[in-house]
Amino acid sequence: MLNEMEQKEKVDRVERLITALDRAYHRPGLLVWRGFLIGLASGLGATIGAAIVLALLGFLLREFGGLPVIGNWLNSISNSLPTR
Repeated sequence: MLNEMEQKEKVDRVERLITALDRAYHRPGLLVWRGFLIGLASGLGATIGAAIVLALLGFLLREFGGLPVIGNWLNSISNSLPTR
């Protein structure tokens, strides 16, 4: 009896999966829209993550006095740039 119920559940899952795939591939506009939103969210997440990491890195460098070699190099670049 239990084995028969498990079989019915498996068949039901497969049927639901087939229905979902059929619905997804027969409506390409929905597929394109969903791909666009996934790409947008991925790009936005990467941008926000990079901004947070760079802000923390800048904060830590400022707190610890910066790196001597890079600090001197950046100062020489900023001194060579024209000011307004």
